[in-house]
Amino acid sequence: MIMPPVMHHERDSLMNIINLLKSTAIAATAAASFHTAAQASSISPATLLEKPLITGASVSADWSTSSPGKTLALRYTDKSKIRTIAFGGRPGRDVIKEISPKHLEDRSIIMAVDFLFWDSTLSEVGPSLKALDSIMSQASRLGLPIVLGEIPELLPGRQVQRTKLNQEIKRKCASYKDCFLMPFDQLHRQVLKDGYLEIKGKRYTMKDLVPDGLHLSVPTSEYLADMMLAILSRQSK
Repeated sequence: MIMPPVMHHERDSLMNIINLLKSTAIAATAAASFHTAAQASSISPATLLEKPLITGASVSADWSTSSPGKTLALRYTDKSKIRTIAFGGRPGRDVIKEISPKHLEDRSIIMAVDFLFWDSTLSEVGPSLKALDSIMSQASRLGLPIVLGEIPELLPGRQVQRTKLNQEIKRKCASYKDCFLMPFDQLHRQVLKDGYLEIKGKRYTMKDLVPDGLHLSVPTSEYLADMMLAILSRQSK
C-alpha cells in the first residue's frame, strides 16, 4: 500500500509522540521487547495490522469515533478484515467470555487497549486478573502480538482497582515478548500537568481530547493511532 507523504506538521506531531515515548520507561521497555520479536520475524506494520481483533470497552467499540486501533488498521487493511468484540460499559471479565478460539485463529494481532477499564471500578479484582491471564494465554498460544493499555484515572474516586490492574498489566506485558503497552496513564498525567496536548501544531485541552470525560474525540483517536504506529516503527528498525 502506498502511503501519502508526511507533511511537516505531521512530522512534528510524530516527533512529539516519540519524545513522549522516550520519556516513558514503560513504553520504552515494551517497545524494546517487541523490537526483538519484530527483528526476528521481520514483521511489518502492514502485516501486523492486516487482520486485527479489537476488544475491550466503549473506546474499542467505536463510541464517539473509531478506536485508535481501527483508525490505524484502516490505513493498512480493509474494514471487512477488522474484527471487533467490544462492549460499552462492560468489564474485561465479561468481555472475555465472548471471545472464543475461532475468533482468534485467523487474526494477525490483538488490540485490547481498554480491556480492563471498567474492571478498575469493581470491588473484587480476582476475576479481572483471570480475564487478563486468559487473553494473554490465548495470544501466547497462537503467537499473536497483543496491544494493552494502561488504565488512566478518568473516574476519580471510583477506580479502586486501577493501581493493582495497572501493575498486573505492566507485569504481564513485560513477560510476553510479543506484547506492547500504550502509556495512557503517563499521557493523561502529562496533559493534566501541561493543560493541553499539542497535535499537529494545535493545542487541545482535556475537554477537547475527551469531551465527555470517557470517550475520545477524532483528533485524540488519530493521535493515539499515530502513537501506535510510532511504537511499531521504532520496533521495526
